[in-house]
Amino acid sequence: MPTPKMSREQINEALRRAGLDPADWDVTGITARTNSWIADNHAELSDPEVKTWSAELQAQHYDEFGTLAAVDFYEQCVIETGPDSAPWQALQARVDGNEFDTWEPVWAAPKP
Repeated sequence: MPTPKMSREQINEALRRAGLDPADWDVTGITARTNSWIADNHAELSDPEVKTWSAELQAQHYDEFGTLAAVDFYEQCVIETGPDSAPWQALQARVDGNEFDTWEPVWAAPKP
């Protein structure tokens, strides 16, 4: 299975969903950081050894690596990428206020 990726448009949609203007942010950098995170998770999920594990261990592994949570996306991919001129302080306050903790994941792998 090829490594999944999010497109620039999907990143723009995720930014807009949070009320952010993509023009304020480094969408190319955010896309690269997001896709790097997804690739790392995909590598964890597609490791051949995982298929030898019990169903319970596989489910726990999916719970850990099967999604890119909205809070992680906005804090680790968007804020960390910036740029410094972006309104990241306001977004950080929203992250710190747990606003994104209950949002649907930005990306989810197919369940095994």
